[in-house]
Amino acid sequence: MTLGLFSKTGAPRPRIFVHMSQTDLPLPVKLSRMIMSTWVPQAIHTAAVLQLPDALAAGPRGSDDVARAVDAPADQVHRLLRALVVLELCTQGEDGRFALTPMGEYLRSDAPDTMRNWAVLWGRPMIWSAWGRLSDAVRTGETAPRLIAGVGTFEWVAQDPEGADIFNRSMQELTVRVSRAIAKAYDFSGLRRVVDVGGGHGALLPALLAANGGMSGVVFDLPYCREGAEGFLHAQGVSERCRFEAGDFFERVPAGADAYLIKSVLHDWDDEKSRAILARVREAMRDDSPLLVIEILAPERLTGSPYEGMIVGSDLNMMLMTGGKERTEAEYRRLLESAGLRVTRVLGTATAMSILEARRA
Repeated sequence: MTLGLFSKTGAPRPRIFVHMSQTDLPLPVKLSRMIMSTWVPQAIHTAAVLQLPDALAAGPRGSDDVARAVDAPADQVHRLLRALVVLELCTQGEDGRFALTPMGEYLRSDAPDTMRNWAVLWGRPMIWSAWGRLSDAVRTGETAPRLIAGVGTFEWVAQDPEGADIFNRSMQELTVRVSRAIAKAYDFSGLRRVVDVGGGHGALLPALLAANGGMSGVVFDLPYCREGAEGFLHAQGVSERCRFEAGDFFERVPAGADAYLIKSVLHDWDDEKSRAILARVREAMRDDSPLLVIEILAPERLTGSPYEGMIVGSDLNMMLMTGGKERTEAEYRRLLESAGLRVTRVLGTATAMSILEARRA
């Protein structure tokens, strides 16, 4: 099979693509790039797994030198590094050496706000086997875990302990960045005790506690999160002001706090289960306790916002993996009202996430 590089006479065709801009590409070529784009997350995943960015942390290096550092064949490492250049995660200098770009720095394992675990997660078989069932999920309305293993999402994740650990670490990475924006966007002054419902490994509260010296916190989640949460809270120096409490938010939520936070939880669930979670939170709330629902708000109509690709991708991921969805502001208002809560205000943050403040109706 040829790729059309030669004419019928066997002479090479002119290489017209050399100086062509992205916007000038023929539509079939643009479509082909989309179809073949599976290489993108796998290249980033492989770089993260091999810790190529760590090998480049000290500055530019040749591919042979990087290959020795990560104990992999030089030719394969060179080709992977070239792929990272195309993805704007690396540059290649006139001397042939490779260096990290500012975006590529986020793949270093020791970088502030590292995204290494997120990159590792998205290349794992768990993710790829699920996305391979997208057409079945669309046809049937079933989630990939049900189609593949006949179990719920979190039971399926638990079958892969290493993958579950990477998942929790990646959620921690994402939440740490968002937490600083939440601390700036909402006035927590005067709140003495807050509960993070479904708080996982506790990544949300330390930034809020750092910005509000008189506040204490509770991370509430399933028992298997205890070790990770207590370790993280200790590492952040807030373990004396923040504790972990085990429980199931479908059954109960710690009562009597000054405020409740629930971040990136409701989008995991359909409306019926989300109402059940909110009902338990409402039971725990005082009349003067706000509930802060921290989620991405999907647009009513797509208008070309730079966040829209991420939002629709996340929405498909929720449909596929959990049966949940990314909701619009109107959908969240209806959901909260159906659980006996009223939205009092909606605040944007310096991230893609918004804060819906709600109180008991």
